[in-house]
Amino acid sequence: MLDFINPVYAKADAEILREIGKRLKQRRIGNDWTQLELAKATGISKDQISKIERTGRTSLATLVAVSRKFGLLQQLLAVYETPELTPMQKYEIEQKTAKIKKKKRVKRGKR
Repeated sequence: MLDFINPVYAKADAEILREIGKRLKQRRIGNDWTQLELAKATGISKDQISKIERTGRTSLATLVAVSRKFGLLQQLLAVYETPELTPMQKYEIEQKTAKIKKKKRVKRGKR
């Protein structure tokens, strides 16, 4: 369940993106890299690095490339880690899938 009391949920998407860009910039500076050095190391243009730092807007592929350079791939993947399904959840998914398949067979048979 999401914690909607957390103040981050009150922020607009653009504000969150800018915060991500700001943190990326802080990490780059903390590693004593220029934008050009990070660009060369990731295969991303210097202008794109600058845009990301200002706006936070980027593609997922670019985020992966930058995360790889910063050694953050594991953390990036952990953000969307899914818990193991319980046996009951697996059973319910199987039942729903079976119902959908049955409906498709019935529709095809009526033609």
